[in-house]
Amino acid sequence: MMSNFKKTGLVIVLLLVCTFLTEVRAQDIKAAVWLMRSEQFKAAASAYKSLIKQNPADGEVYYYYGENFINEYFSDTSNYSLKEISDSAKIIFQTGIQKDPANPLNLVGMGEIAFLNKDKGAGQDFYAKAYALLPSKANKSIIMDPVKQANVLIRMANGYVKALIKDTTQIFSLLKAAEKLDPKNYLLFIVKGDAYIMLLNDGSNAITNYNIAQSLNPQSPFAKVRIGQLWMRAKQYRSALTYYDEAIKIDSSYAPAYRERGFLLAKANRNDDAKRDFARFLKLSAGNTTARIQFVNILFDLQEYKEAINQLNEVYKVDSTNNDLNRALAYAYFETAQYDKALYYAKKFFANEKPEKIRSADYIYYGRILARNKMDEQAYEQLLKGFELDSTKPELLSEAALCLTKVKKYDKAIETYQRKIILKKAAPMDYYNLGKVYYNVKDFVQADTNLAIFNQLQPDHITGFVWRARTKSNIDSTSKEGLAKPIYETIISKTQGDTAKYAKERIESFYYLAYYYFLQYAGTKNKEYAVTAIAYSNKVLAIDPKDEKADKAKQIIDNLKKFVN
Repeated sequence: MMSNFKKTGLVIVLLLVCTFLTEVRAQDIKAAVWLMRSEQFKAAASAYKSLIKQNPADGEVYYYYGENFINEYFSDTSNYSLKEISDSAKIIFQTGIQKDPANPLNLVGMGEIAFLNKDKGAGQDFYAKAYALLPSKANKSIIMDPVKQANVLIRMANGYVKALIKDTTQIFSLLKAAEKLDPKNYLLFIVKGDAYIMLLNDGSNAITNYNIAQSLNPQSPFAKVRIGQLWMRAKQYRSALTYYDEAIKIDSSYAPAYRERGFLLAKANRNDDAKRDFARFLKLSAGNTTARIQFVNILFDLQEYKEAINQLNEVYKVDSTNNDLNRALAYAYFETAQYDKALYYAKKFFANEKPEKIRSADYIYYGRILARNKMDEQAYEQLLKGFELDSTKPELLSEAALCLTKVKKYDKAIETYQRKIILKKAAPMDYYNLGKVYYNVKDFVQADTNLAIFNQLQPDHITGFVWRARTKSNIDSTSKEGLAKPIYETIISKTQGDTAKYAKERIESFYYLAYYYFLQYAGTKNKEYAVTAIAYSNKVLAIDPKDEKADKAKQIIDNLKKFVN
């Protein structure tokens, strides 16, 4: 799901596109534009199709129809593919060029698509063709209203800004030319403000231009929202809240203002207020599927997974073909510990998704879901895929190795832990778990090496010392050398402060020492060893006379007491 900052940046772009559309003069187009402003992209698409049927030679309608696809992409870049959106928009723009070749707008649209796809050369070629269709000294025969000319130039500048192309000389040149033609076009100053903040990180000039836009169109909430987003970016949250409040006062039906204020309130941990704003945003979007999915993204940010499931199921009733819903449901059910349902939707998602669209997070969630459903070997494979796509998450190697350990695939587990160590990303627990894996395959020397590292890194982790003591006992299988003796003595010392909590560990330690000294007496007949063995045996009995080691401790006492009396 998207981070709050990323969402805010995307909404800046989305709002810019939406605001342009309000300048369309035909009433039917205005109605379609209103649907787009409300982010009801499917309904807007139907409206544009209807308009094209009425007037198939109107290039302007094709342009806005193509922009509808781009709007949809920017509404949620996490769940929409730029390639798919680009292909759809290009078909519409190309048709618009064929049907209305004298209209430059669809060439501008093609340039915008090229810029978004990082093909600056192709974008500039389309812009050059569009510019050639505007009145000029070389094209005196072309007649076009100055307002329409300015509109084309503003959209060209905006294409650079949306694609984050830092050709500010060209951008400001286009906007200057547009200002001469239509100096009261408030959208011009919105674009100029966006250029300053998005390309030059110049908040002062951005605010200046947004304020000019607001003065030219005081009934529009767009400039207020822009300034609010700018203050959000500067982490001046009170100032941002003021502007969002003012935007809502200007137009209480403008859904994105509630969304932006909701982001701010969520950041301030005012989750109930944030949810109310997001619910208002959803209501104003008139049940639009995309808006509801955005609401789900927000609920994920707030960790409101149960409500996210409710919203996703509502969307599912309308559009069960959207595979992103399967992804989101798998995530949400996992987060609510409904692992069987999570597995069902994860399988559906992977069965229907194109490999190139699968993200690292998808593999990670799938791996963890499989692990919770005790499908550990499959979980290992998915977690490893997640790491291959995002090597900044070395903890995935640890999770994958643990899955292998559960199914006793010890060789692979060792290989996975060693991979993490080679990458110099190993955490202390990796050495602990690797030591235990070596213990399971009876490579006690390697087990001791890794557990020793863990003991050094985590000196208060008692269980780490217990496993190392056991490892030493296996290296010294007869216990005659007493290799485990200093480790068990350390355990006794470290657990002295909480003898009840560590009763089992202390019994194991006392019994080992009792047996060690029993062997020493047997080899030397030194009475002091017998006394010590009996003393440690009595400590075992004092903790729990019913413990399995208590019987052995009694045997030691019975065997030695006659030699110490």
